[in-house]
Amino acid sequence: MAAFEKGEISMFITVLVTVCLNLAVQGTCVTMPVVNSSQDQVSMVGCMGLEGMESAKEFWQNHPLYHSWQFKGWACQIGNSAPPDKRNT
Repeated sequence: MAAFEKGEISMFITVLVTVCLNLAVQGTCVTMPVVNSSQDQVSMVGCMGLEGMESAKEFWQNHPLYHSWQFKGWACQIGNSAPPDKRNT
């Protein structure tokens, strides 16, 4: 509440990465959380820009399970709710 009283807006932001076994085949993609604003200083602008893309790509390239999958993209989620259902990607 103190941040709100000072005129600051504090949002919980999560960087999500989407990777696919095969980009051409629907249903072979997963969306995973990479980092959120409680772990790092993630801003909405940073998430949507180069910082978000680099975080997502670093996660994908270094993850032991997903590094051989194909990078589809990244997204930014605002709030504490679960990531949106991406089964139809």
